Amino acid sequence: MTSVSEISCLLGTLTSAIEVFKAELARQRLPEPSLCTSKPHPIDDLSYIPPPAMYEARRIAIASLNNLKLLLENPVEAIVNTVRESGEIQGMRLTADIGLHEVLDDVPDPEVGESIEVIANKTKIHPMKLEGVLRFLAYRGWFRETKPGYFANNRRSHTLKMDTPGYRIVKYLGNLTFKNMGKLPEALTHPDASFRMATDVAHTAFNLAYNTDLPFFGSESWTAQHPDEAQKFALGMGGLGVCSDNGVVHDFPWVEYTKDAVVDIGGGQGTLACSLAAAHGEINNFIVQDLPVTREPAEKYIASKGLSARVRFEAQNFFEPNRRQGSGSYVFVIQKVLHDWNSEDGAKILRQVRECLLDGKSKLLIIDPLLSPATLSREGLSANESLAMLQGKNHYDPVPPPPFIPRDFGDNWMNAHSTNVVLIALCNAFEHTYKSMSDMLTLAGLKIKKVNATR
Repeated sequence: MTSVSEISCLLGTLTSAIEVFKAELARQRLPEPSLCTSKPHPIDDLSYIPPPAMYEARRIAIASLNNLKLLLENPVEAIVNTVRESGEIQGMRLTADIGLHEVLDDVPDPEVGESIEVIANKTKIHPMKLEGVLRFLAYRGWFRETKPGYFANNRRSHTLKMDTPGYRIVKYLGNLTFKNMGKLPEALTHPDASFRMATDVAHTAFNLAYNTDLPFFGSESWTAQHPDEAQKFALGMGGLGVCSDNGVVHDFPWVEYTKDAVVDIGGGQGTLACSLAAAHGEINNFIVQDLPVTREPAEKYIASKGLSARVRFEAQNFFEPNRRQGSGSYVFVIQKVLHDWNSEDGAKILRQVRECLLDGKSKLLIIDPLLSPATLSREGLSANESLAMLQGKNHYDPVPPPPFIPRDFGDNWMNAHSTNVVLIALCNAFEHTYKSMSDMLTLAGLKIKKVNATR
């Protein structure tokens, strides 16, 4: 076998992807992103949909950069940095709590930013402690240090603007996730084998972290007993949903399939329904189904989008018969719900939907990532060849990974893999592979008809 330089191969892949990305920016008359500005870039807007070639070029570039880093960095330094990544999480929580984005936005010159002394005075935090945290976050790319001791916003920090999706993710999910993950090793190595090997929702890292016998989800759960925490969780999950809704909204033929309404089962505060309603004026009715405790934040969110006439909330426990059964022709949607339950409970949810499909008038769309093994190959089409096939195309189809790039493009799919670990800690559940999703559907008397990729 001819020896292939992995570094050279990945560098070539990176170069090809960057050239396509730059060409797409030029074609759209957009400037290149910059590390030296406080202004957001047009491609950062949540409503922006990158063309297929640009989207895939970015995925390939990020995957190449990550694998080049793995080849070049010192493993001992990597483990030290990884152990200390909790500082980044807690630092971001701090910036959300003190409204740092707003502090840095309300200065005479946002490009210069503000001195640490003034920031510390406004936030009432010790200046040297705060400077250490902000400098660390600047090195991690979340803010800029424009000159010694002066900090400013950057592209990333705009995601922490108050009441934006990113802010809600950090504010309302950060601590929950951090506490649960802190107990994951104890849960997986618990001295009681019945706890350690359990797959139900009440023997988890969450139970250890919050010292409760109740599951996190459900009508009789920890969130049911703490409605304020349930609302925070809904807001945080709404933030996550908005960040991934664009591809779902634009890469599936909603208008073609929808007749009476789109019914979002377990739809939380209604972020997906509102995104769909805003994008598809031809569809008149959207129904967000969830537990009664979610009604208030859902109706508030829907009203804030000016969509109360087309999007409405409906109380529904998805383990019980669906109130829409036999009442019309619907597209039932289950987005990021099944991964919260083991296969047996997921099948119970699906059986209730199956009853609504028996008359042949309605369809079910499951929106969930499908995980792949973390394998890579020396073989495959080059980035040049793959990206050339996407030029001028508007319909999105993912390209195969180039040599030495993982099947799901590494860091680009890290959200799904990290969510998988979060779910294990929270509720003994998992993101699905194609096989595990198919097996769960079989338990419910259903089968996969088609898989649609989305950006």
